[in-house]
Amino acid sequence: MASRTLSKKKISVGGHLTLSDIVLFLEGNVSIEIDREALKKISVSKKYLDTISVKEIIYGVNTGFGPLARTYIHPSKQRDLQYNLVRSHAVGQGAPLDQRFVRVMMLLRLHTLAQGFSGVSMEVLHGLKNFIEKGIVPVVFEHGSVGASGDLVQLAHIALALIGEGEVFMEGKRVKTAVALKKYALKPVSLSGRDGLALINGTAAMTAISAVTLIEGEQLIALALYSSALLLEIAEANIESIHPFIS
Repeated sequence: MASRTLSKKKISVGGHLTLSDIVLFLEGNVSIEIDREALKKISVSKKYLDTISVKEIIYGVNTGFGPLARTYIHPSKQRDLQYNLVRSHAVGQGAPLDQRFVRVMMLLRLHTLAQGFSGVSMEVLHGLKNFIEKGIVPVVFEHGSVGASGDLVQLAHIALALIGEGEVFMEGKRVKTAVALKKYALKPVSLSGRDGLALINGTAAMTAISAVTLIEGEQLIALALYSSALLLEIAEANIESIHPFIS
């Protein structure tokens, strides 16, 4: 008997992402596509950033960060700035986060960046998409953040893996990122512009954990209701106390 291959369900990012999409994503067997209109915005945004940063001061592109915002970064050092930002923030501690949380973090970060407001390169988006679809999950630690700018440390560990450094989970094993990239014939993402800043400056970690917790909470409530109904049926209980008229 010929085996049947289940068709993959598509999840579109950059447009409108819902909890239902995340449920499908967690169930697996999905493919990720970037919204067509979003692709246009991404291209325009990146081109605009590259053009304007040559003649104007753009925070985090040709300046330092935070207190160093008034420090000009020479064009020859601007790529290093993005890499060093990622490396300096990838200092998480404690146990690795549940891989479900990290997978949803990547999906949410991809969705946010794909909306075309961040000026990121397509290489960054393809890097995230490849990790998601290949099942490569960066090792992200549970503790660590910086100020009120977002989940900088957690997202920095995802960015670290994208540039070929740090560690990832692959096929159930924790390995060096370089090992996973070699296995799937992938190249490290090359950062430019404000790619590093865009990758780590957001709230995808807390949003992902909240989303997964909410989804699983709803599932638990549904299971509790079904179990209670079955128990009442088995015990032939009097159900007058839960009649809609009373409640």
